[in-house]
Amino acid sequence: MDILVTSSTITLSWLKTIRDDIEKKFSHTIKYKESKYWASFQNTRTNRNVASLQPQKSQIRLLLRLIPSYYYHLKESPCSGGWAKHYPSIFVVKSENMIKKAVELIISSYEYDLKI
Repeated sequence: MDILVTSSTITLSWLKTIRDDIEKKFSHTIKYKESKYWASFQNTRTNRNVASLQPQKSQIRLLLRLIPSYYYHLKESPCSGGWAKHYPSIFVVKSENMIKKAVELIISSYEYDLKI
């Protein structure tokens, strides 16, 4: 099975950096998974995904459990139904200098998930 087929070498390198940073800090409490189009970070304590990532050719769409007003660059999720309820916000990584903020938002989404 092809993994992350919509990505590029650039977005895969960004995703690897994000993954490495998260695993350094939370290796026992956040689990990383990949499928054909999506990657996700799962809270091992709650068994819920705290972030879903969709790598594309020139960006990574990052769906989060955070409300859009949490951070001014978060937008309302384009998802509908259960996905919209689970992931109310989206952050788009468009360059390497946005990776640090993406990691911070994933951690915040994890911490929010622990509270609900």
